[in-house]
Amino acid sequence: MRIAIATLGCKVNQSESASIEGELRSRGYEVVDYKERPDLCIINTCTVTARSDQQSRQLIRRVVNQGAKVIATGCYAQLRPRELAEIKGVILVTGNSHKEQIINNINRLFTQGTPKIEISPPNTPVTVGPYHSNRVRAFLKIQDGCNLSCSYCTVPMARGRSRSLKPHDVLRAVGSFYSEGYREVVLTGVHIGSYGLDLNPKSSLHEIVEKITSTYPQLRLRLSSIEPQEFDKGLLSLIKDRLICPHLHIPLQSGSNKILRAMNRRYDITFFRELINKIISINPDISIGTDVIVGFPGEGDREFQETVALLEELPFSYIHVFPYSKRPNTPAESLSGHIEAETKRKRVGRVVEIGRKKKKAYISRYLGRSLDVIVEGIDRTTGFYRGISDNYIRAIIRKNGLNSGTRTSVKGVSLVKDNLICKPL
Repeated sequence: MRIAIATLGCKVNQSESASIEGELRSRGYEVVDYKERPDLCIINTCTVTARSDQQSRQLIRRVVNQGAKVIATGCYAQLRPRELAEIKGVILVTGNSHKEQIINNINRLFTQGTPKIEISPPNTPVTVGPYHSNRVRAFLKIQDGCNLSCSYCTVPMARGRSRSLKPHDVLRAVGSFYSEGYREVVLTGVHIGSYGLDLNPKSSLHEIVEKITSTYPQLRLRLSSIEPQEFDKGLLSLIKDRLICPHLHIPLQSGSNKILRAMNRRYDITFFRELINKIISINPDISIGTDVIVGFPGEGDREFQETVALLEELPFSYIHVFPYSKRPNTPAESLSGHIEAETKRKRVGRVVEIGRKKKKAYISRYLGRSLDVIVEGIDRTTGFYRGISDNYIRAIIRKNGLNSGTRTSVKGVSLVKDNLICKPL
């Protein structure tokens, strides 16, 4: 049986899909790309926005039209399974708690005639199984779930409460990745800043990172998104010493205190500004990315301009912007002052332009400077190699004979769009 896995959404989904693929390969299944007309496609869905829902449904219909049967899992499947079960060709809709059980039932499911729904509370322990990815970076899920309650977000409903992978399992998984040839590991989770607080004895992100970097000092370790109120400033010395990649992603969501309160974000602009400036003062060259939601209910011109002013003030290297999307069963759904689509579209465009200028300015700082790059493969446009630097710059390397996964030093020589053209040192 030819099986494909298609993933939408966050790095947590990417990590889980890589584990599913590893288990499939260990049991002798042929894993192919979903575009290669598989017999069965496992689609790991996302529901963070209405657009994510639409993309999940479109992808399901696309592979069904190509002749495949579909198993739908992930956050959309967890929250609204019947919507997906109604799509012709779907044979199973299973939530986040059942992802690890999918493979045990594939042969039985493939012969059944009617779709089956398997949903239970999303509270299974975090584990690590076989892992396979075509990427040169491995994504390790060290935490799942969320104890916060942002008014716009469905993650706590889809993922359950925060729970952590035990430290010895983290170290075992990192060691396995390193022995398999991965030279970068990305620690990911829904809220990695809360890592270890549920364990007995308790641990922390700072503590597990210190253990990893002391055990595998040659490994490039990257942190995924960290909430501002969960950021441990003790990590800054590890970043300064290059034990962690000099790259952080810290979501802002809004530059208005009024909107932050409506979002139930649990920090204010003064706190956020001081955190970013503290990080930059210790690590001036660090790359800091952020997320912004525009068009949240009650966001007037004044509140939006406050967001614009803060984005222009702070030294972000890139900005991800999303129009607010009404999510079922969230407190924000019932708020007054919802914003029309055209206004949200214009505000997205304004923030995109700010982000474009910020990104270009940050990348330009590395013209004539060296970078630590891991080669990802051939760039189809230029024919040279592409890679990602430790500070999250996309690099095009003017050299032949490199291999994917190679870690090398390069120097920036020119800038083309968002890519830094580099030559080897």
